[in-house]
Amino acid sequence: MLRLIQCEFMKLKRKKFMLLVALSALLFPIPITVLMLMPQEIARYDSKAEAFDGLFNMVLGNGVQLLLPCVLGIIAAILFFMERDNDTFKNLRTIPVTSTQMVLAKIVVLFICAVLFSVVSFIVTTVLGGFATEVNGLAYKLIMAVKLGIFVAAGTLPLIVCVVFFSRTYIFSVLLCLFYTVLCLMVECVFVAVPKFVAWAIPIPLTTLWCAGDMVKHGINLNMSLLADKIPSTFETVMILGIMAVLSVILIDWLYKKRSE
Repeated sequence: MLRLIQCEFMKLKRKKFMLLVALSALLFPIPITVLMLMPQEIARYDSKAEAFDGLFNMVLGNGVQLLLPCVLGIIAAILFFMERDNDTFKNLRTIPVTSTQMVLAKIVVLFICAVLFSVVSFIVTTVLGGFATEVNGLAYKLIMAVKLGIFVAAGTLPLIVCVVFFSRTYIFSVLLCLFYTVLCLMVECVFVAVPKFVAWAIPIPLTTLWCAGDMVKHGINLNMSLLADKIPSTFETVMILGIMAVLSVILIDWLYKKRSE
């Protein structure tokens, strides 16, 4: 399996896409940090430590949970379309590797990229935020960044099912990712109005609620009083995302086998 994962990373390396993934992790942290470090923004907080908490929340809420699904969707399109574009399905049948193993290797790559994206965003936020705020709680925030990367990757798998199912051009895949992001953003904008089952049924809004609730438990000042009854526990979040992820992997594997026939 490790060899397969290495091969999938080499495919991305040949397309020089990993550099773009790393750069995309800077798209939100840098401008958000610059905005949050303005004197009038820092003055809104009672302390510099609280200002750093607010900066961290902004970067994770916008940079990771909104941009990362798009990035993962594009990476998935590259990984799953490569055999189709190069017509190598017949060659793959001659080696002792099953299509299920290849699908799992591609999905592991997606999870690794998601964690790297989230951790890079955390590091950039910490470094830039240190110039004007009081950096605190790094251990918890690093663990949160890793968890969030994993949760967002699991929540993006239903989108990957659609990407593999339609198996169209890369432009269509990008548009599909943008639609998914806009849908999640619309739900998050009306959290107070939507029923709990709707918020929990869409993976990214579910992750957003869990993330906010977990931050509040760890002393980060967020106003979640109106959403207190909709915040899922860690167990509920893991169970829902886990079920979605397992079903998505099964569908992706079936679709990939069908494409290779």
